[in-house]
Amino acid sequence: MLGACSATVPGQTVTVFDIGYASGPYGIAAGADGNLWFGETYGYSVGRITPSGVIAHFPPPFAQVNEIAPGPDGNMWFTETLWSTIGRITPAGVITEYLCYPGPQDYLHGRLPRHITAGPDGALWFANSVGTIGRITTDGVVSEFLVTDPSATYNFNGIAAGSDGSLWFTETVSNRIGRITTAGLVTEFSLPPGVAPVAITAGPGGALWFTEQYGNNIGRITTAGGLTEFPIPTASVVPPAITMGPDGNVWFTEFADQIGRITPGGVVTEYPIPPLLGGVAFGITAGPDGNLWLTRLAEKTAQIIRFVPPAPPAGLSFYTLPPCRLLDTRNPAGPAGGPSLAAQMARVVSPGGACGVPSTARALAINATVTRPTGQGFLIFYPGGAARPLASTVNYSFGQTRANNAILNLGPSGDFQIWCGQGSGTADAVVDVVGYFQ
Repeated sequence: MLGACSATVPGQTVTVFDIGYASGPYGIAAGADGNLWFGETYGYSVGRITPSGVIAHFPPPFAQVNEIAPGPDGNMWFTETLWSTIGRITPAGVITEYLCYPGPQDYLHGRLPRHITAGPDGALWFANSVGTIGRITTDGVVSEFLVTDPSATYNFNGIAAGSDGSLWFTETVSNRIGRITTAGLVTEFSLPPGVAPVAITAGPGGALWFTEQYGNNIGRITTAGGLTEFPIPTASVVPPAITMGPDGNVWFTEFADQIGRITPGGVVTEYPIPPLLGGVAFGITAGPDGNLWLTRLAEKTAQIIRFVPPAPPAGLSFYTLPPCRLLDTRNPAGPAGGPSLAAQMARVVSPGGACGVPSTARALAINATVTRPTGQGFLIFYPGGAARPLASTVNYSFGQTRANNAILNLGPSGDFQIWCGQGSGTADAVVDVVGYFQ
């Protein structure tokens, strides 16, 4: 059922399909049949939604459905975590289930499979919470690879096929990223303590991109093991899912009324979705219609959301600049200095040829920093002469210094605005420019 349709920022459209709290939608993925398929943990079903919003439900014999992925055989494959089974569903809705480990059923030592993905060898690979990696062929033959102590419950979570022909997985409790070849050879890469990696996807540049739920970062790891972390502007959003988007960027969900995008260069932008009391976005995937689709669960309802991303500036080329300070409101009053930003007010900034930005520039690549705020709030950077959007650029607490990268469109006069979203008081802003579009 269509619940709401709204444009939240220019060029961005969100359509909400209410499916009822009893569904409990979780993972979501696009199928070879042109539809979106999702797991229903409360509804004990596999759900299907067409790009036009027609929903159907297919219950397996007895199990909850969690994550789901397309297989090389044209079917969808899903995990039934609590029952330690793997399911297959055809486009017509016929379900077959398999134990996710070799041998007879073992009720005392379940594997608790989480994410699942198609591998480069024509099989499906999945991460078991207990510390093993599973493999199942399209005719149901299962193999299992021990990576850590099986007593490490809820350790493994996400899994994705890498550009190197291996499978990459997250070790949430032990704070590592693992790589397993199709022959079962395992290599592990340590992350900073306590970041808790969860979901992982193949992304731009042949790297793997993953969410850090407690680190509040998006991580990137190359196939050689090189690690980079990018902070998410909004604090404590516990990002649960991540996917390669149809626009060449990586997108992720948040435990908030917004989702995030990170460019190949590491620029993070967050976009609002319609507010929902207690709403938590879980799965996200690129749909066959060129849009993003996500699942969301709340206290009294559940939703499938279609998200049309804002279109990037068309026909523009990017030019790098040596990092240069365009604005610092801590300095004496002037076009590139003070005064500090006042709460509930917008300041207009005109680059005016500063830092090598030409008058023909249409957008800037910037690093935006807030410092010395006298209260909790947020800054919104937006084009001169435009209506103020809902999406914030930097969020902060009292006295906090925080930064975020952004692509900032300029107004018709080549200027931009900064809105200080505090209840009262002031905050200082520092803007460094590293390039421009024209």
